[in-house]
Parts: sequence; structure tokens; C-alpha cells
Amino acid sequence: CRPTPLLGNPMKLSIVVPVFNEENTIEKVIGRLAAHRARQTELVVVADGSTDKTTGVLRKLETENTRFVFQPKNGGKTSAVRRGLEPAIGEWVVVQDADLEYDPQDIFRLLERAESAKTDCAVYGLRPSLWQRPSRWLFASGVLGIDLLLWAVYRTWVRDHATCYKLVRRETLKSFNIQSTGFEGCIEITAKLMRSRIPILQVPISYAPRKSNEGKKLTAAYGPTALKAIWQHRNWKPAADSQPKTHSMMSTDSIAKAEQTGGLRRY
Repeated sequence: CRPTPLLGNPMKLSIVVPVFNEENTIEKVIGRLAAHRARQTELVVVADGSTDKTTGVLRKLETENTRFVFQPKNGGKTSAVRRGLEPAIGEWVVVQDADLEYDPQDIFRLLERAESAKTDCAVYGLRPSLWQRPSRWLFASGVLGIDLLLWAVYRTWVRDHATCYKLVRRETLKSFNIQSTGFEGCIEITAKLMRSRIPILQVPISYAPRKSNEGKKLTAAYGPTALKAIWQHRNWKPAADSQPKTHSMMSTDSIAKAEQTGGLRRY
């Protein structure tokens, strides 16, 4: 781990960037994050055993408030996120993919939403489904189908569980003892938030999907893996002391009432 000096003020947000074979985009992504991030924000970039020139590109970068972690072998996206959580010190954590599908400006809209909620919560970025594009039908219908299965098993609704932008308190994520290594981490984190009765609020975000031949790594093989993860975590229970104690909690009934009166809003 090669950290650059951190500013003296406490960190509000840690942005974890798992990177695997993104030599053409990673420098632009880090540049955008550096341009838009607030003062109380750090980047934790995890080079996850790339086989292209990504690692070389990262070793040449020097960005304020950035920690670089280099892994010798590829372990999978969630494995890289877990590694990035180790040195992270922000109150909140969000993951930024190393491609150009997501706009970093949206991250701070999620943070504003979380801090305005006045309760412990998570905030997911809600991507447009883009049903008007036939090339997106398989992916969009697959994500919706898994969303419905999550609802059927956990009795809690969230649209677009597979979004990269999941803003969660660092203490909460660490209490989950995440075991996933690949994309199934989306299911594990969502399922454990639901089992912890932590509300998942949502904010619409922009999204510019790329195709498989452009480097997109999520494929149809995610489906069976997701189904297995939904079943695997159905009986998970949070530890008695895993809920953050420094933030007021609202009951589910209170949250529902607040939403009806405009205090909270789900998308």
C-alpha cells in the first residue's frame, strides 16, 4: 500500500476503486474523481492483478488523498473492495468502477441524500434501465428478475441491486464480514442491509453502459451466481453490537411515516 499524505481533517467519504485491466480508462476515472471530490474525501485504488498495462499506469500517478493497493493476482471485484476497505478511514464508503459508465458527480448527490435522511441508511444509485435499446433488454430484464427474487426472499424492495454506487457506512460494511469475491457481492451487501433492517434509499443517476467488446465484465454468468447468493444469505443475522451507536435509528414504521409526509423519499 502506497499512501500519499492525507489531510488533517477527518474523512467523510472513502471511494474505493477496484481496477482490473482498465488501461484505457483508469487515468481518466481517477482524474474525474480528483476533480469533483470534496476536501473530506479519499480515494483507495486497488489494482487487482491486471494483465494489461493498468498497473504501470497506476504506479505513475500521484494524487492527493489517494492510497494505492497493488495485488499480485486477480481476486475478483468484491475481493478488491474488501481489500480497499482495510485502509479506508471515511465515515461512508462507495465503490467507483474503473470504467467510464458512472459519473463521479453523482456520488456526492448520494452523500447529500444520506446525510439529509436523519437516520442510519444506505443509498443506492438508481440507473436508467434503457429499455428503449434492444441491446439492453437481456441485462435489464436479468437485473429486474433478480430484484424481484430478492424481494420474494427478503420481503424488502430495492430496484437495481447491481448498481455500482452503493453508499454505506464503513462501520456497517465491516460488520458484515463480507465473504464474496466476485460480482455476487452486490447480493451479499444488499441482503445483509435488508436483514439488518437498514433502509436502502435510492437516487437516480446517469449511466453510460459499455458493451462486452468494449471491456464490460458483468455477463450472463452472473445470474446463477446471484441466485446462489440470494439463498446463501437468507438466514444471516447481524451481530447484536453491529449497528452504529453514534447515529439515531428509526423504526420501519417511522421511516414509512416520514416518507408519506415527505421526510424521506424512496425511488
